[in-house]
Amino acid sequence: MRRKSPAIRVLIHGLAYFSRSFPAFLKTEGWDIRTYAARGSAALLPMTAFLHQCDLAYAWAGRITMGKFLSMARLLGKQKLIMFWCGSDVLEARREYDAGRSIEPWIAEKIHWAGTPWLAEEVRAMGLESEYVPTTWVPVFDSLDRLPEKFSVLSYLPDAERVSLYGIDQVLEVARALPSVDFNIVGLRPGQSLSVPDNVKLHGWIADMAPFYRNATVVWRPTRHDGLSFMALQALAYGRYLMWSYPFTGAVTVKETNMARTELQRMLELHHSGQLEINRIGTDFVTRNFSPDTIRDGILSRWRKVVESPAYSAAPEYAGEPAEKSSRQLL
Repeated sequence: MRRKSPAIRVLIHGLAYFSRSFPAFLKTEGWDIRTYAARGSAALLPMTAFLHQCDLAYAWAGRITMGKFLSMARLLGKQKLIMFWCGSDVLEARREYDAGRSIEPWIAEKIHWAGTPWLAEEVRAMGLESEYVPTTWVPVFDSLDRLPEKFSVLSYLPDAERVSLYGIDQVLEVARALPSVDFNIVGLRPGQSLSVPDNVKLHGWIADMAPFYRNATVVWRPTRHDGLSFMALQALAYGRYLMWSYPFTGAVTVKETNMARTELQRMLELHHSGQLEINRIGTDFVTRNFSPDTIRDGILSRWRKVVESPAYSAAPEYAGEPAEKSSRQLL
């Protein structure tokens, strides 16, 4: 009787929300994928023990200095470690790099993945080899709701003190110029408020966003720096139109308010004339490239390659289609 091969052991450490959700999402026979509470001494001993034993360490969030987790990984002699750059971590590292902080040589020798093509470019600009590896997934729907009868726009702001970073100043400016269009902004922390025109409605954190996607015609994400936004992918999965500050298949690339107002007016006219249909380009793209099975299989196959290769080379290899098409192909 053939003995089963031992499971490949992977330790995930980093941003709490993603580290907690990843092991369950990737759970597959032949893999032992674990994470431990980011805070508290009770998890320190078992995490250290598993870090010592694991075949691969996966750090969700990049940095150019060591920190406690990376220092322990180096002390334990971990050779196979992937650092995943996901968004604001790139901004923080860039600030340190531009201030003259040197990249730790041990970090530079490790494998660096990034959540978007543009983040990979930003990491490479600091002198680190980096490749784009999709890690965000969205549900795939067998059928889609038609666009709502009333045209509206949905945006996101988690913190009233970061209006500029999330581009909500642009949203408010366009909302004032288009008083007949309803705008919804979700995500505000409890107790926070914002001065908004009458056609803008503020919402706090929403556990179930499905009704908001179904009731929106356009999801507008005017962020000034972003990773691969789950909200953006989700909007496309629901067949809604997406305006984003980054080029992406199925989205309209919008970088300033005049362009945003023009695009919304154009879509509003199509809506009133009955010519605005579900965004099939966007839906088809995320279904092909960001379904749970596609992302899971892509990550596990790459991890296996790293674990089984004696000298893994992080050569660029994009599992999917180019994430850009002209926004004019949408309508």
